Amino acid sequence: MAQRDERGLFVPGYRVAPDCGEEFSDLEIRSCPVAGANKMAPIINAYNRHRSGLFNLSLSYPTPSCAVVEAMDILHNNRESAHYRAQERALKESSNG
Repeated sequence: MAQRDERGLFVPGYRVAPDCGEEFSDLEIRSCPVAGANKMAPIINAYNRHRSGLFNLSLSYPTPSCAVVEAMDILHNNRESAHYRAQERALKESSNG
């Protein structure tokens, strides 16, 4: 799965996340995505709890940094895009019978 270029080894984004959007599929993943996800876990958990209606984000991040705001924006956009792709796929499958 790994490929090599002048900067070293990488894995194409579409191999890491096959159902991703175009902007992710073009990425060249050069570090472990699991390690990155572990760093993001508290932010992702807070975002998911907020989306579930369990509490407001301002409880966890009363004065969020620019990085936290950007992370929440990216999470929201990617979640909405994944939801839209799933709906499109379900519609396509139901119309194909």
